[in-house]
Amino acid sequence: MKKISATTKLTLSAMSTALSVVFLYAASVIPTAKLALCFLTSLMPWIPLRERGGFAYALMSYAATGAICFFLIPNKLYFAAYILFFGCYGMIKLGIDSVIRDKLVAFAAKLILCNGLAALVIFGAGKLFSLDIIAQLPNYPLYIIIPAIEIFFIAYELVFTLCVRVFDDRLRNVIITRR
Repeated sequence: MKKISATTKLTLSAMSTALSVVFLYAASVIPTAKLALCFLTSLMPWIPLRERGGFAYALMSYAATGAICFFLIPNKLYFAAYILFFGCYGMIKLGIDSVIRDKLVAFAAKLILCNGLAALVIFGAGKLFSLDIIAQLPNYPLYIIIPAIEIFFIAYELVFTLCVRVFDDRLRNVIITRR
């Protein structure tokens, strides 16, 4: 595969940031499709991330999106969810998948790590932004809520993997011209 210039990588990072901000802002103000928009936001850092040397550009996109959304988004819960889970998940996934070759062990590592990130979202957002996330959850016992969150993550991982495969296999060379 041919290399792309640093300018193209920076442009991809900027476009990824712009789309992430639009999706996250829409998720915070539109009454429907909130999870779908957060999911789309989590896909955006993957665009610069998959290029050779793209980790720094994906990290730059992640940081810029976080900084812009902190000031722009009225509901800080979406900002916290982006910073602590949706924004960094692509980088976590690529890191774990490239280090651990066994798919089952890699999946277990991602599941454990995302449980920790979910706990950070719940308790970190509560402390930082005075949000009571537990009160927003349905009034069900924890033995129902925790498996539901695990099932949600499994579905999220499967759909995320499908989307990045489609991007890598079919869309990447169409969107990004190479010399």
